[in-house]
Amino acid sequence: MSTRIERGPWCPQRVWEYAAGQVTKAPREHRAWLRAFSDWLRDSRGLAGGSVVLRLQSVRKFLEYLGEQPRAELRRLTARGVERFFVEFRQEHGSAAQRSLQAALRLFLRFASDRRWCSATLVDAVPVLHVYRLSEVPRGLSEEQVALALRSVPIETETGARDLAILSLLATYGVRRGQVAELRLSDIDWQGRFIQFRGHKGGKPIRHALTTSVGAALGRYVDRFRPRVGDDHVFLRSRVPHLPLSPTAISISITTRLRQAGVDAPLRSPHAFRHAFATRLLRAGRPLKQVADLLGHRHLGSAAIYGKVDLVALRRLSAEWPAVLR
Repeated sequence: MSTRIERGPWCPQRVWEYAAGQVTKAPREHRAWLRAFSDWLRDSRGLAGGSVVLRLQSVRKFLEYLGEQPRAELRRLTARGVERFFVEFRQEHGSAAQRSLQAALRLFLRFASDRRWCSATLVDAVPVLHVYRLSEVPRGLSEEQVALALRSVPIETETGARDLAILSLLATYGVRRGQVAELRLSDIDWQGRFIQFRGHKGGKPIRHALTTSVGAALGRYVDRFRPRVGDDHVFLRSRVPHLPLSPTAISISITTRLRQAGVDAPLRSPHAFRHAFATRLLRAGRPLKQVADLLGHRHLGSAAIYGKVDLVALRRLSAEWPAVLR
């Protein structure tokens, strides 16, 4: 990046640090390309920091596909080569990653063609993905998998106690990883027995009762293991200088814990707990509007996808099988 950012606690405004990290993690021969592409996305296309991070993650994979001489390979690249890369990528990645790659690859090829590094016709060679709203079913964890994950975390270490507290929040309240990262000590009312999460992605703040199990997990981490620093964020890195955990760090920790617990699920991430939370409420007969409110959605349509797992309502809608066809 052309702008230097000093180290400090994570916050949404500092996401450019993570964009810069995508550049430094890449092989040396690709860094100048990614840095120029990142600057172009920000300055010429006006993309926000989070969007730039996603585009860089996808383009890093494409540059790895091109190899150590990306400029020479780009000059030789054909529409068939673009299609071959995309087909290989689809075999190992889900629909969300494919959509992200599609957007990133089109932008990168447009960026490269503007500099005459490749033919402008390659932009049109990126395959079109047809995406239909509400076409997928939410991929959450089962109740047994959630319980297994919670039981498997060791609680006598700092990272173990911290990760168990994070898992408890995700499983009990269905909050997003960003809301966990932003949770402050002042958001927890220990005497009043409630906890509040800040609004995220345009959603509403959420206030929940502090359950006994969540209170115990949080209390163990805060009282026994949390570093004594001036920062008000609840979850901190275990190493000096004890900066707040970023959403990415939370994802890495949770994915690792699920893998170590032997949880075999299509989606092993913090968001899988959010799906499990919504599914559990709907199957218990809670109205979709109430579920949307508990998830922090401002609009009911944002939670409409969970109607597919609302078995209580679906059974009421199902018609009896005609006797003539039995």
